[in-house]
Amino acid sequence: MTKLRVASDALAYWAMLFAFGLLPFFFIPVPWASIAQSKVALMSVLLVLSALGWIVSRLIDGTFRVPATIIITVASLLPIAYLISVLVSGSTTLSLVGTGVEQDTLAAALIWFATLILAAAAFSGSAHRSVSALHALFIGGLILAVLQALHLFFPSALSLGGPLTGQTGNAFGSWHDLGILFGFFVFLGAAVLIKGGVEGNTRYLYLTVSTISLLLLIVANLFDVWVALGVVSLVFLLLELIKRRRTSGRFAIDFRAQKYLIALVLISVFFAFFGSYVNNVLPNPLKVANFEARPSWLGTFQISKQALVSPKTLLFGVGPNTFTKEWGLHKPIEINATPFWNADFSTGIGSIPTSFVTVGITGFLAWLSLLVALVWLAYKLAFREENSPLSRLVGPLVLGVLFLFAYYVLYVPGPALSIFAFLMLGLLLAVAATANLIPMQSFELKGDWTGRVRMLGIVAFGLIFVFAGAGVARALLSDLTLNRGIVVFNNTGDIEKASSLVSRSIAISPQNDRAQRSAVQLGLLHLQKLVATADPSDENAKKLLQETISKTIQHGLDAVSSGGSAYQNWLELAALYGQLAGANIEGAYDNARNAYSRAQIENPNNPFPYLQLAQLELLQNKTDAALQYLASAVELKPDFAAAYYLASQIYALNSDFQNAIPAATSAVQSASDDPLGWYNLGTIYYASGDYGGASAALEQALLRQPQYSNAMYVLALTYYKLDRTQDAIKIFEDLNKLNPNQEIVLQALLNLRRGEAPVPDEASAR
Repeated sequence: MTKLRVASDALAYWAMLFAFGLLPFFFIPVPWASIAQSKVALMSVLLVLSALGWIVSRLIDGTFRVPATIIITVASLLPIAYLISVLVSGSTTLSLVGTGVEQDTLAAALIWFATLILAAAAFSGSAHRSVSALHALFIGGLILAVLQALHLFFPSALSLGGPLTGQTGNAFGSWHDLGILFGFFVFLGAAVLIKGGVEGNTRYLYLTVSTISLLLLIVANLFDVWVALGVVSLVFLLLELIKRRRTSGRFAIDFRAQKYLIALVLISVFFAFFGSYVNNVLPNPLKVANFEARPSWLGTFQISKQALVSPKTLLFGVGPNTFTKEWGLHKPIEINATPFWNADFSTGIGSIPTSFVTVGITGFLAWLSLLVALVWLAYKLAFREENSPLSRLVGPLVLGVLFLFAYYVLYVPGPALSIFAFLMLGLLLAVAATANLIPMQSFELKGDWTGRVRMLGIVAFGLIFVFAGAGVARALLSDLTLNRGIVVFNNTGDIEKASSLVSRSIAISPQNDRAQRSAVQLGLLHLQKLVATADPSDENAKKLLQETISKTIQHGLDAVSSGGSAYQNWLELAALYGQLAGANIEGAYDNARNAYSRAQIENPNNPFPYLQLAQLELLQNKTDAALQYLASAVELKPDFAAAYYLASQIYALNSDFQNAIPAATSAVQSASDDPLGWYNLGTIYYASGDYGGASAALEQALLRQPQYSNAMYVLALTYYKLDRTQDAIKIFEDLNKLNPNQEIVLQALLNLRRGEAPVPDEASAR
């Protein structure tokens, strides 16, 4: 039993040590696995292994020791709050695990808590273990920093299978997450070196990682990270000055002793204000354009005000991971005037503000309790004696952890950054306990009834976490299989193979509404292929066609019943029925209208369903109804170019140019860079007989897309109408170079050179 206990304890320790070393840079080098999925898969495996090892070793030993701090108690409130919210709002896969990578689920809260407990348990009681974890982290940070530096200069060569695509591609998470991590490494590396927390050649590791991270942070050019780095560095400097006053009685800056901290503060301030100017003079590979969007504080508040309208929702929220649904129901109509009018935001301005909407006051108080407890712990540890290298790590660690957790208020950390924050919190507790700055508390698992209750509690913790890990693994495997199917289709166009992978994804997790929607889209493509190739007199072909229709419809119905993102699911089902209505399938038109109505209920301020309803009505030749829906669409979004475009087409087909031209003009005013809009306006002007207006519009289309064949053809006809025959010939010659030997173009050139109309019908109309 002793060997088993030692082996189990070693498993728990090594799994967590690998977590520190691998989390910064680990990813699966295949195009169908995202960085977030790779991180969650890695941590799920390592945490389950560590949990099993720790539980077995504790049960054999009959006792367990953890740092005696309120942090662990209040951290347990997070999964409890999420569990209560799930039970009150109705248990769904979306709230329990989601797709495995969302951070507003019960599974995510369990992973955070398990990460904290296991890190604190694995590294406490041994200075060697604690320091090894920090060394492993900086080794992982060095690999990440070097990989990122190389990727900036060689993005194609270092795409590594596909996950690292584009300038902002990296092995950690989003570009913002990466910048926050580099800011953390800059501060922690510098602070540990200043405090003398590491000795020997290891100092060069910390210096290298901190320096490279600083250089990459300059490239990242993130204002909030510079501000946060400057604030935490300034706080560290002030704490050092206060300690100096306590020991020497002086509150004066020793520039020789504090020069690195002062420099870090000044660098942070400089790049917070002038980082953009510096970024503009960097070499092109280092000019990284990053863009991200989240609702503002006001937008998040408006959603909470509309969503939390009953005592139950106010206390327990609308349900974990349901912010997207609430955004669709209650988003401000002013959003339609922005580029994000059709964005389905899954979070608010930050993780904690989001949890207020989804988990209510209960979740908000759980987060607040953790932050307050963390600040209180930082205050208690700030002025403790530092009589060993290990104790000198506590100050940098506690400020580094505060740096990370502040982003839960201001930002929405990705999976890797979220887990990393709780890893560092666990390491902080372990280091502080090992340095005797906070006490350790032992609990017996044998003897009286209290010991047996503790034993049951540990076993229950293990079972709950293993089940949570299994749920996350299932969701991840389903999504990875789906992603593989999408990649296969995009690369090969093989509908059958892609459909097989999508079906496998659904078999793994039938609640995966994204997979169900993909099955609908592939089903439609399969239907189009069958219609194009099947023999109408073949009974087997008819049977296969009917089976494919039924199967595709069932996928659409399964999507809307999955409890997922209902708005998108209803739109997909409506689009399916709309396609079938175009083929005159009985009942499809009514079902499409009903599905669009449900989509409107789920997202009342989105004009897109009205546009699609208009298209549906056009299939039934109901132009008046279509125009009414388009009017409703532009009422919600006055600059909705697609609605104006479709309305102009309807008017033009009815020769109502008096209404067609203003509608087409509104389309190009709303989307002035769209060559199709200008082409549409030009053809309507041409059909109305306004050749001057037609030439101006068509020239604008070609200005935006010089090789626009259709626009060139109509412009040449327009020039002929304007008695600009040589210009017409020049356009036709250019068109012939672009698309050689087109009979209609060659004939037009021949006619023009003979002095005739390019098209016979044009002569009488001239």
